Amino acid sequence: MEYTPKKFTTEDLVAAWKDGSLKINEEYQRGAEWSQAQMQGLIDSIFRQYPIPPIFLHQIRARGLGGTESIRYEIVDGQQRIRALADFHSDKFPLLEASDKNLRLPHSLRKLPAPWGKRRFSELDGNLRQELQAKAIDVFVISEVVEPDEVRDLFIRLQSGTALTRQQIRDAWPGTVGPFIERLAGKLKRVPSVTLFKQIDRRGTRSEEESDDYDTDRQFCAQLLCLFLAHASDPLSQQSIGANELDKVYHENTTFDVEGEAAKRFQDILKITSEVFLVAFAQTSLGKKRTKLKFRKLDVIAAFLLIQDLSRNPLFKFDKSFTQKLASHILADRDVAATGRSTSGPAIAKYYEEWRNKIIEDIGVRLDPKRLFDEAEKQTIYQRAQGKCAVCSDPVDPSDAEYDHFPLPHTLGGRTTVENARLVHARCHPRGPVREKAATGEG
Repeated sequence: MEYTPKKFTTEDLVAAWKDGSLKINEEYQRGAEWSQAQMQGLIDSIFRQYPIPPIFLHQIRARGLGGTESIRYEIVDGQQRIRALADFHSDKFPLLEASDKNLRLPHSLRKLPAPWGKRRFSELDGNLRQELQAKAIDVFVISEVVEPDEVRDLFIRLQSGTALTRQQIRDAWPGTVGPFIERLAGKLKRVPSVTLFKQIDRRGTRSEEESDDYDTDRQFCAQLLCLFLAHASDPLSQQSIGANELDKVYHENTTFDVEGEAAKRFQDILKITSEVFLVAFAQTSLGKKRTKLKFRKLDVIAAFLLIQDLSRNPLFKFDKSFTQKLASHILADRDVAATGRSTSGPAIAKYYEEWRNKIIEDIGVRLDPKRLFDEAEKQTIYQRAQGKCAVCSDPVDPSDAEYDHFPLPHTLGGRTTVENARLVHARCHPRGPVREKAATGEG
């Protein structure tokens, strides 16, 4: 096989694609695969002067009528990039603004000028349009092959590199979250500082191609951080922890203060959760025999959320008795089948509520015997809120008012006091409208 490195402008590549002299071989090539967001990201990268991976083309010569020679090119690698360039030149999509969360940029880069944002190709000013058209792309042109199968073999080899896992891509994202998670959950030869992740059942989460033993641990640690941040602002959050939600944690928290109060609380909660599961392991006869006992992710998540919620109550003590009781509850509940996906926000919230209600009083949480706010307290809460809903900020008619225990719910030991209350609409109540009890104002 012979090949020649060349440079073609984006204008050249787009023109060749449109006139049909640049094609794909449908026998082994796939069709259009990129999402619009991926195409927008490529054009944005070009304007930011980021390097673009080289394109591989197979030059095919053929004799035409009268002995003339025709030349066409088959794309071996780079089809999606060429399609994105052609579609943008055809005005099929606008670019994203730097502030758009669909464009994955660190916050530090969102401040830089991006005059191409929100514009289609025809809407670019003359200089930007010329800059894009003149952008030179590295191309390897294959001109001679001994056997036709060499080209297909090259295609397979170009596609067969081990792709980064979604978590490994997050690890490389700029900002402070990546190193923070790596320190807690480990990476390559770096041993994790938190023991919790050793206790989790990894079945169904690991890939045979993983070269890093801690890859899934970092992902789970990031999931817990995602839940922690959501519950810190709303204790009744139904935060999902799928791949897209984890990406946002890394993209939107590039300046997360790893020495700040939030990071310290997160680590404290991880430490207490770790202690609970170590005690649960030790309480079993399996633990005494040093057999590997693993715990369900949903149980770890539920325990983590419970500890975070209880930490809001300054009167609650995380003592040895609490640790042992919670560990016993986890062991007793191991035979109960878990339902719902462990990444779905509503499924996590449902599982956690049912799980928590089984144990809340046994672990030392004393519910306030006064469940409802009296009329004087309601009036004080209403006036303090100036008659506006704490959730949507719209005015609340007294006939539609509910008085919510906040920030600590009654079910977690929250006191029925003016200091632990907020005004909400019935429709905005985090636990849903309390239809039967709306008249009594139960929160």
